[in-house]
Amino acid sequence: MDLDILIPIFWTIVFGILITLGVKRLGKKAPTGKKWVRPEPKDENSSK
Repeated sequence: MDLDILIPIFWTIVFGILITLGVKRLGKKAPTGKKWVRPEPKDENSSK
C-alpha cells in the first residue's frame, strides 16, 4: 500500500478511538452512593 493512504487511515483510527473514549466518559452515570446491604436473617423464634 502507498504511504499516502496510510496516514489518513491512521489518524481516522486515532480520532475515532479518542471520540469513543470521550463519549463513554461523558455518558457515565454518576454514582448514587447507595450501597446494597445484606438483609438480616430472621430468627425462627422471633417470628412465632
